[in-house]
Amino acid sequence: MIWQRLSGRKPACPYCGESESLKHIARKKVVMEVLQCERCLLIFRWPVETAEEFNAFYQQEYKEGTITDLPSPSELAQLCARNFRGGPLDVSGKILMLQALGAGKRLLDYGCSWGYGVRQLRTAGFDAIGYEVSTPRAAYGRRTLGVEILDNPRALRELPPESFDVVFSNHVVEHLPTLGKVFDDFRGLLRHRGMLFLVLPNFNGTTARNGHFLSWIGEAHPVAPTREFFLRNLAAHGFTNVRCASGPFTAKAADQVARGQFDALETEGDELLVAAERV
Repeated sequence: MIWQRLSGRKPACPYCGESESLKHIARKKVVMEVLQCERCLLIFRWPVETAEEFNAFYQQEYKEGTITDLPSPSELAQLCARNFRGGPLDVSGKILMLQALGAGKRLLDYGCSWGYGVRQLRTAGFDAIGYEVSTPRAAYGRRTLGVEILDNPRALRELPPESFDVVFSNHVVEHLPTLGKVFDDFRGLLRHRGMLFLVLPNFNGTTARNGHFLSWIGEAHPVAPTREFFLRNLAAHGFTNVRCASGPFTAKAADQVARGQFDALETEGDELLVAAERV
């Protein structure tokens, strides 16, 4: 970041490229600015790394506790015995929401780390595969969980168009500065009326507004997409019926969704859910 600031690069929105209508929100760790683009509404940090720097960081340096740590054989056996329930790797509530939304079975878990979500999705009846940029984590998941995980962007691009009923992404899009390209890729992978299902930090929820926002955006989270950002921009990438809610993702919330009451769900929780259809 210091090198990029010394190079004199002008701040620009990593989503739409806007460089004039940028609002300053905060400064963090001296060299980092948090800005919001007034055209597309994306909140992002500046400077943002290059694609090569981004890839190197996630291959070699990125750590997120139990989400990225590779468990020992005994730890993995305990996790599998309880199907990952009751801890940070538990995605059962999100699976309930997927099922309530009537999502199809063929699913891509985009940014799946070492495959613990793929394993839970398959146990729940989804024909799920994963994609993970970190080759060591992907290899660990294939070896220990026996799930299919792609780790080469070329392999993802070479999949037939409309390969999936669902693209599921759990706390990943806030790591991706090239959101526009990613949304276009998601559209190409989904069948007509396929579902985009994103979960990420709720950057304008109650906890974020009460002082945690700046701790949620930084080195690992270069962008902070909000409900308003998705509602404004997903249509440009071929998505309709964009709906947003927040956690907790409970059986009661899933029941409301199944009865067509999506708009009645909580919107101030710590996790933002974005569901949209591909057209």
